[in-house]
Amino acid sequence: MATEPAPAQSAPEVSDEPLPEALSVLLERRRMTLSSLGSVLRAEGIAISRTRLHQLATGRGPAATAVQMERLATVLGVSPGYFAEYRLSRVRDLLDPSVVGFDRAMANFERLRGRRQPPADQRAERERLAGQGKSARSEETG
Repeated sequence: MATEPAPAQSAPEVSDEPLPEALSVLLERRRMTLSSLGSVLRAEGIAISRTRLHQLATGRGPAATAVQMERLATVLGVSPGYFAEYRLSRVRDLLDPSVVGFDRAMANFERLRGRRQPPADQRAERERLAGQGKSARSEETG
């Protein structure tokens, strides 16, 4: 029989605190212990060991994976984006060429910098500027 968490008190949509603090706040609001969270995870068929759960709650061990934060969020009744580390991992993914491709990573980077120029326009502009540089150098040497 699955153990149901206590009814949640109203929680903010996101936390800007590190995962151990954010997790502690959620557990306190739900009147849950780390042990009871582990029981709920197991009852839901979610594989996070007691040791790993303790590491996540204390900030020791490897950083939480996006999947682990998604699983915690599911059981705790929040969006994965509640956790600051999850939001940061999503931004890292958006900037990782091996995840989204080089052009998309650069476009995402430019958007974060506040520039809204699409990648194709960026390439054309770089080529135009490179061509101007070559013609200016050839005029100097000619």
